[in-house]
Amino acid sequence: MIALSPTLAVLAAEGGNVSEKCNGTGHTCGAVAYFGVALMFLVLCGGVFMLLQSSFGLLQGYLISGVAFWMSWFVLALIWFTGVPGVRIDMLPGIDRAIPQSTPRFYGPQGEVASWHEVSSAETDEVNARTDFVPAVGSSREADKEAVSGAESAATGVISKFYAGKLGTEAASVTIPGTVLIDKEATQIVRAGGIKYVKLTTKAAVPGETALPEEKELIAKVKPATFLFELDKGTESLPTYIALPLTFGLFALHLFGLMWYERRHKPAAVGARSMEREKVSAT
Repeated sequence: MIALSPTLAVLAAEGGNVSEKCNGTGHTCGAVAYFGVALMFLVLCGGVFMLLQSSFGLLQGYLISGVAFWMSWFVLALIWFTGVPGVRIDMLPGIDRAIPQSTPRFYGPQGEVASWHEVSSAETDEVNARTDFVPAVGSSREADKEAVSGAESAATGVISKFYAGKLGTEAASVTIPGTVLIDKEATQIVRAGGIKYVKLTTKAAVPGETALPEEKELIAKVKPATFLFELDKGTESLPTYIALPLTFGLFALHLFGLMWYERRHKPAAVGARSMEREKVSAT
């Protein structure tokens, strides 16, 4: 145990550095995550199993611990699926606040996070021909605002690279909103089970008083352009959808196995008492 302590300390220290690299989610991943799960399984499940098998035997102890283990993971999968929403408690006397949301949905194992990517010019013509865009301005939906903001963030690099080629300069010289502005009033969206497409229109920025002559020269050359971005929903929720039936199925399998075992094997104490009663009745 003493020899293991330095290794645990090193892994724990590395965990903080590794967690920042896991899709930007702050979750621990890689070898540290696998080690954490294995350690949790050995300490929690292993200790309980050892106690159960000493009292009930190897097979029955395994079935009992398996029922409890997979039921607890099914409950966790339900929490990943539903999240833990906020609860209003301001209806109680003397309380004017609410319990905030503590766990968002799909916070357990995750697949690829949703992302925005630019639609090619050929696909843009097809999308424009078969879809009807509506203005994004004035929408009161928080989901719409978040989607448009996400598309604008993804568009920053694309817009800089586009105008750098047009103006014959480096992408670092084209800044948003210093050189180019995204026209909020002209932003359009397409909804399909949530926002699927966002069309952004750019315009020249207004030179500030402190703008350099080179920047003013670039701004004067900026012409309006339109960029279309599509949302790739990713597979963030897929592991949760797999975990729900998988954990419930394993729970049910162990439960039926335990029921089968109980039907076929009488507890030793019950069997001994039955034999004693038979001997007494025989005498």
